[in-house]
Amino acid sequence: MAATSDFSNVLGHLYDAATDMDKWPRFLEDMSGLFHAPWVNILIYDPNESNFDFYLTSGFDQSNEFIEKFSKLFHTDPRLIASNNFPGKPISCRQAFSEETWHQSATYKLIKKYPEQSPAIEYSLTMTLPDENGGNIGFALMRGEDGKAFNQEECDLLGLIIPHIKRAVSLRKRFSIADFESQTARDVMDHVPSGIIVVDEDSQVIYSNVTAQEITNRRDGITISAGALTLSNTDQNVEIKMAIRDTVQKAAAGNTQPGFPMIVERGDDHRGYPLMISTIWGEHLKLGSGVLDKPLAVVFITDMGRPQEVSCEVLQRLYGLSPTESRLLERLVIGDTLEQAASAINVTSGTARQYLKVVFQKTGTNRQPILIKTVLSSPIWMRHQEIEAAYDKYRQGS
Repeated sequence: MAATSDFSNVLGHLYDAATDMDKWPRFLEDMSGLFHAPWVNILIYDPNESNFDFYLTSGFDQSNEFIEKFSKLFHTDPRLIASNNFPGKPISCRQAFSEETWHQSATYKLIKKYPEQSPAIEYSLTMTLPDENGGNIGFALMRGEDGKAFNQEECDLLGLIIPHIKRAVSLRKRFSIADFESQTARDVMDHVPSGIIVVDEDSQVIYSNVTAQEITNRRDGITISAGALTLSNTDQNVEIKMAIRDTVQKAAAGNTQPGFPMIVERGDDHRGYPLMISTIWGEHLKLGSGVLDKPLAVVFITDMGRPQEVSCEVLQRLYGLSPTESRLLERLVIGDTLEQAASAINVTSGTARQYLKVVFQKTGTNRQPILIKTVLSSPIWMRHQEIEAAYDKYRQGS
């Protein structure tokens, strides 16, 4: 059995790899040494597709051509079939099928066709288990003809590591989303006076900008608890989690819909946080080592205690509004009701409603929540001077 220090080192490097894509090869090398297996492979795949979402090997250098050919016949591999019969359990392939079955398999014949890319693999210790996104994780330790079959002690040892592999893969996906390729992308987001929080359909926080962190750190109505976006009001907390899940699932099904607005209750007599939920596809984020091809929810939060910098002049130019129309829109965006906005710009509520109808027409919207979402999603929500500075930094870093 492996020494405790060796086992601890393997787990340490595994969790390092969860947050840093470049460290996965080190973990595979550790596993190779721990199990005396010259070749190691980890992959993530869709059971219904003939391609890999993630594919990494140690001990051999495989070309894209080989990997593509392997992906086409992967589902017929007797090692996979054996592992699928016992998900989450290590399988020593010599215990699951005969030498003849292996030698007659399409995988073995492919290996023999590309000896320089995949040596003569004879013995494998494999496992498959479902990941949290509907795919499967596959892991294999391999030895050649001069090696020996993996024994029960080695199966038990891999069984101790499997839960950690599953957890690390889950973390890898989260961190690959959050790990923007350059700091300039984060700088742009941090220039936005609105709080911006990107979450998955389970409300787990993937990214939050500086303003959002300031808001949630106050723990006044909205916070981050156990990694999830959480509202203090129990009913509102249930409502926002349902709204986030519904918004993401509808986007995944191709059903676009207007953003979901709400006012988050706060303690004391503070004005609530106007909040808007929208969606963005993971592939549209500027990512580092990975891309998540699925929708995420973007939560925009307005801090009413923070000076808002909506420029009436920019509103006029952007939407072709008159000075009065732009001042009305400015008040609505910073959280005023229509009556409060009317009073602030010195018109009656009836006149404000007439102006609002014109604003709807010019902005291509038809309801106030959609109007606010449109403005919150546009660059004018940044101070005018910061737009050019942020854009220049982003462009230089791209």
